[in-house]
Amino acid sequence: PSVVCIFDSHQRGGGSGVIIDPQGYGLTNYHVVAGMLDTRRGWGGLGDGKLYELEVLGIDPTGDVAMFRLTGAERFPYVGLGDSDAVRVGDAAVVMGNPFSLSDDYTPSVTVGLVTGVHRYQKGVKGNLTYTDCIQVDASVNPGNSGGPLFNAAGEVIGINGRISVNTRGRFNVGLGYAISSNQIQRFIPAMRAGLLARHGTLQATVDADPDGRIVFQRIAPESNADRAGIRRGDTLLTFDGVSITSGNHYASLLGTYPADWPVPIEIEQEGQRRTVVVRLDTVNPKLRKPFTPDREVNVREVERVLRAFSQAALGSVEARRPMGWKWTFVREFTPGGGGSAKASECYEASQTGDGPVRMQRRYDDGSPGPLIVYDDRTATQRIDETSEPWDLAPDVGMIVSSLYVMQRWMLEPVETIDLTKVTHGGGDRIVPSPHDRGGILEVLEWPVAQSAVAKFGFDAQSGRLLMLRVRDTQSGAEATIDLKEYRSVGGLWPTTSPKHSRVFGLTWPQRLEVHGPGLEYSDVLSNWELTP
Repeated sequence: PSVVCIFDSHQRGGGSGVIIDPQGYGLTNYHVVAGMLDTRRGWGGLGDGKLYELEVLGIDPTGDVAMFRLTGAERFPYVGLGDSDAVRVGDAAVVMGNPFSLSDDYTPSVTVGLVTGVHRYQKGVKGNLTYTDCIQVDASVNPGNSGGPLFNAAGEVIGINGRISVNTRGRFNVGLGYAISSNQIQRFIPAMRAGLLARHGTLQATVDADPDGRIVFQRIAPESNADRAGIRRGDTLLTFDGVSITSGNHYASLLGTYPADWPVPIEIEQEGQRRTVVVRLDTVNPKLRKPFTPDREVNVREVERVLRAFSQAALGSVEARRPMGWKWTFVREFTPGGGGSAKASECYEASQTGDGPVRMQRRYDDGSPGPLIVYDDRTATQRIDETSEPWDLAPDVGMIVSSLYVMQRWMLEPVETIDLTKVTHGGGDRIVPSPHDRGGILEVLEWPVAQSAVAKFGFDAQSGRLLMLRVRDTQSGAEATIDLKEYRSVGGLWPTTSPKHSRVFGLTWPQRLEVHGPGLEYSDVLSNWELTP
């Protein structure tokens, strides 16, 4: 019941899709909906015999995937995505869809077979429709099956069907169909669901096997992120995101599954020494007939969804009211050698009353106050005491404190009261992983802060928790990353909907904020949190 027969606005066509969310969000091929992009409207037929209005959301032309949304029902049948990395040759494979537009009643056709190959690589057409790390099956996949699901025996979607090998005398299947893997698709879902043009990543570097069988870098584009990370021609590529690379084709196939700007650990051997560098991938620009402009309404809808999930994860209830004041006591621990020599720990108090500015003041060991930082979502200034003249903070510190202020507002205020005119959903990202931890998917919200800075807030796609904050000063180029860790419940006094009553409220909040950047290697460790009515 989750399989969709897809038609354009004139009810022509014959592609397929699958619903993966009860609200009607689904997946198909980019080439199925490419002709609908002028209006972004079409129709989706389900096995109940009904046609539902279809809205095209975001697209991934490079990987030949697109996301749509059906409307017209309170809840739609849907199916979950499986783990395509667990697929093995010989596994059962079930293909469903609308081949040759046979489904007059919108009931999908079913073919059954086996997985006959994994981690296949199929070159694209003019830079688009590239099938990397795809799944090969012998179940019949024919014209019209494009965009439909490939199921495993448990009924999970392990891929989206899209390409076939055909007989030279006619366009019919000869026993080889190819599906885009579900694990690749999941990395691009945040961007496509937000109505964006999803972009793939590139290392701007080529590799090939040398006579000894080593996989060696042949060309590195000047000023690419790989070049800036110190990768050089002649270096041996050992692992890419924890995966041992066996050939140039293997490298290209794996690289094509990652979005642009994702951090990837790469292990190399350089001048006889092994080392690991983390590289944020450069961008592949797909070739489009017309420019693709994101739909602002779709994007705002996703911003609100992410913020509601964040509020729910932090507060446990979206009905709670913001307190009149809060105070956060924490110890700043400097990483040994971070930004120079090691420093002794420092204690700070951060507080806010009502809608006033957030204040962060150092406390010395004898309890006496030290320098004071006063900040809001527009400025960040520092004072020695309440009466002295302020001066601008360094851009990196100003970015951090202003971004943290925005984070507080998003957590404590109802979504309906937040000005979202400047917020955009920026797609997906992940925390910089270790070679043995490939990391989960983050949904990114972007917000301009501190006048000349842009902050990217990374929320865990599963839990809704804020796990990462990246801030960059657009004038100086200074950048810092904050990882939020060790979430636990902290208590406090919280006003209820009745102004005469308050109650103890459990707030789920990170206990450690690790700050990374040039000269900024330190952690803020929470020691006390107070909420006041």
